[in-house]
Amino acid sequence: MDLTLQWPTPLAPGVGVTRARVEYRLDGVQLELDAVDCDDVPFERGDPARTFPSWRLKRHHDGYHWMGALGSSIGFESLTERGCLIELDRTPGVVAVASQPMWIRWVTPDGLREHYPDYFVRLDDGTAVLMDVKPAARIDDDVRAQFDMTGQFAAERGWRYVVYDAESQIREANLRFLAPFRGSASTEELPGLPEDGLPLAEAAALLGVGSEGYARCYAHLWSGLLETDLEEALSTKSIVWERRA
Repeated sequence: MDLTLQWPTPLAPGVGVTRARVEYRLDGVQLELDAVDCDDVPFERGDPARTFPSWRLKRHHDGYHWMGALGSSIGFESLTERGCLIELDRTPGVVAVASQPMWIRWVTPDGLREHYPDYFVRLDDGTAVLMDVKPAARIDDDVRAQFDMTGQFAAERGWRYVVYDAESQIREANLRFLAPFRGSASTEELPGLPEDGLPLAEAAALLGVGSEGYARCYAHLWSGLLETDLEEALSTKSIVWERRA
């Protein structure tokens, strides 16, 4: 996942916004601040600002996803959010993720507007990334306006604001298959592959004998050292190539 690809926030500040407040939970304590005072709050350490609602015949899928890179389980409220967490788990530089990190409340001439972003991500260089998750097909004008306000809020804090709008069951299934092999990578230098790649079975044979070679190949696909088209169902015939700059 490229966390530098930010939501295209309008250059002009939010029209009519007179004040913004942020509510969050840290170390079990409910807190509230003016937005101008929350820039350095460690939201990645916070508890969820809200719980996932539940009702009879609920269609959304919520739960917790184990992120091996962080050694912790992070909540999700939909399968798209789970897909986002899987992508974050293999994104270099991610050191912390918090679910439902805050409520943002804006005071406008038309009344109170509020929003709870889906995730707060901290990178190893200290960069903060605020994230929302919404399939592209469901981003209508109202959602876009909400994201514009949230993007402006993040920009004022010096944070990035990223919207994850992908929804691919095949890609997610491939990554869920690859994830358990993350610890099987060899420290040996990768053997050179042809520029146009090799079938996965042949690449695995270069990395080890039998299942060991496959495990190493899967580990490198998870880490991104090796690449393939994850939008297609993974098989021994999938073409694999070395990561391209």
